[in-house]
Amino acid sequence: MYWYTNKKYSLIAVASILTTAMFACSSPQQEQQAKQEQPAYFDIPAFIQTEIDSLKAKNPTVEKTVTKDKESETKSLAIKNWDNELSSFKAIDLNKPAYHGFIEVDTVDQVLQYAFTNPELDLSCVRISFDPQGQVKMLSVEKQVKNTLYQTNEFLVYEKGNFYIVEKTQQVKAMGENYYKVQGNLK
Repeated sequence: MYWYTNKKYSLIAVASILTTAMFACSSPQQEQQAKQEQPAYFDIPAFIQTEIDSLKAKNPTVEKTVTKDKESETKSLAIKNWDNELSSFKAIDLNKPAYHGFIEVDTVDQVLQYAFTNPELDLSCVRISFDPQGQVKMLSVEKQVKNTLYQTNEFLVYEKGNFYIVEKTQQVKAMGENYYKVQGNLK
């Protein structure tokens, strides 16, 4: 009788493992279908990476102004690390799963606008302007992070071949407001 009980438990274990494996795995077709259902938005990280590569190759002189609260300093210099310089732009990825279902798309003339309907998300609005040939001319991003300790508003603008701006205001409870702006004019 002992051999019968052992065999019974072995069969149950094998059946359980097979059932779990069958339901745990999804087919490539199911994964592909799920990807197709989620719309693909403009690929900002790829666009910015292309710009970074171009700027590295051209190595332009940049008139860079940094403002902290009310103090500003301007210098002409060559940027050594474009990846770091434009990292705030490259971090904007409209195709993140967290944004799925919360983006309203509108196009007027040659401006593509993404408005975010969930106020808990960090992005408020992204606008992309195109030239008549369909090439990106300008990118602007409005971000806002709000919680019980602080509120941060960030405004980013990148105009291809001309300038970039990263502007940030942060209000921290019991510490006040901080303002920060970096503007780089390409020469």
